[in-house]
Order: sequence, then C-alpha cells, then structure tokens
Amino acid sequence: MAMEKYPLDWLKTSCEQVYCRTIAERTWRKWLRLCQVPQYAREVVKEQALWLLTLAYLKKPDPSKKVTLFQVKFKLAENEIVEFYLAEAIYNACYTNAIGKDLPEIILRVTGKQISLRTLYRRAKKRRVTLKASQKLTRPEVEQWIEWATA
Repeated sequence: MAMEKYPLDWLKTSCEQVYCRTIAERTWRKWLRLCQVPQYAREVVKEQALWLLTLAYLKKPDPSKKVTLFQVKFKLAENEIVEFYLAEAIYNACYTNAIGKDLPEIILRVTGKQISLRTLYRRAKKRRVTLKASQKLTRPEVEQWIEWATA
C-alpha cells in the first residue's frame, strides 16, 4: 500500500494561507523539525502534512507561542472534522501558485495518467494556448489542463 505524499513547496503555500503571512525559511525549517520531517525531504506523508497545517493554525494568533508536537496531535484528535478541512487544504495547495512545469505532476496525482511536459507543449500548440515552464497558472487553467489530459 503506497502512502500519499505531498510536495513541501505546495504545503508551505497552504501553511502560509492558514497562517495569513509569509513564513521565513528559518521558521519553516523549525516547523519541519518539530513535525519530524527528514532534513532534505521534498515530500511529506499525509500525517506530517496535517501536523504542519495544524501548527500553522495554532501559531496564527500568537506567532511567538511555543507549541509542541503533542499539542498539535491533541488539537487534531480533539475534533475529527478538522482533519477533513486540513486534507482539503492540502488538496487545494497543489492548485495554488502552480507553474507550468508542475502540470505533469498535478495531472498524475489527479488522474493517474503520466504525461510529459513535452506532450503538454504539443497540446498547447495544437490548442493555440501558451504554456511556459515558469508561467503561473490559475486554478481554472489547471483544471482545464486536467480536463484536456483526460480527454
């Protein structure tokens, strides 16, 4: 059984939305250490992603407040519906600040189809749509690409 993994850059964007401010690199590293994320990991499992989002929620009112992993786990266990909302926030994170080069990974996660970036360039040219690796995509654009990938 494969564990679901989430990219850290998308997760950081989600945490910043929950936290309502940008998270400094040093602070982000501290949060990762607190949530037991390996040092050079690029992806985290669902449990760690939930911990990070809960930590952002707990730190929002008072950023300098000391929070332990036990407090984070307790907050998650306290209310079962919270986990659902956090899982939804993780899912929405992949659409936030997505760029062109992320499209193959997003399409793979959502549809299960592996499509190369080169194939997406060809499809963009065919549909007379511009696609660049560094181009930021909005959620409707990402959903349109997912629809085109499944067609």
